Amino acid sequence: MKSPFLRVFAGALVLAAAAFGQKETFVPPNDVSFTVTTERYTYTAGEQIYLKYQIVNISNGALYVPREWEAKCPSNPHVWAWFEDSSGKHFVPGYAGSCSPSAQTLTARMKKEAVLLKPGQRLEGTVTMDTALFGGLKPGAYRLEASLTGWSDKDFSQEQQSELEKMTAPFIRGEVPASTHITLQP
Repeated sequence: MKSPFLRVFAGALVLAAAAFGQKETFVPPNDVSFTVTTERYTYTAGEQIYLKYQIVNISNGALYVPREWEAKCPSNPHVWAWFEDSSGKHFVPGYAGSCSPSAQTLTARMKKEAVLLKPGQRLEGTVTMDTALFGGLKPGAYRLEASLTGWSDKDFSQEQQSELEKMTAPFIRGEVPASTHITLQP
């Protein structure tokens, strides 16, 4: 006959194993590294800047990271960038687009919007930044700030979250900032 202590211990061990073995639908943004770079540090005012970004899976498991834009209509950016001048003033461009909403399952949407990265794998892309916006940015020092925005569980119904749980890996949630410095010359 087993002692009550052993039965309680065995039950606790089973519950702990189940709790640690559960698959998460959304994981914290610190499971990725998000960096931005430019081709050079000096540009002419009025010139376009190509801000390269890189998302690297630094976690121990596979996970989904977002592509630049959402695949829903209307879409919002998952990767966005703006200027900050030396006084701390932000110059944030707007975004717009046209689309025709089409019926698609959540799984189909995520296959267009998300990229599965195994540990150590990376996704690279480019955001074009126009220094002629805002009436033309004045010459001077700027910081290019960027943000990678994952998904939020609040944006999905319980039914949709159940559908996401069936996919092979969790999704990044939250926001990851990055920045680099440039100088605009006349």
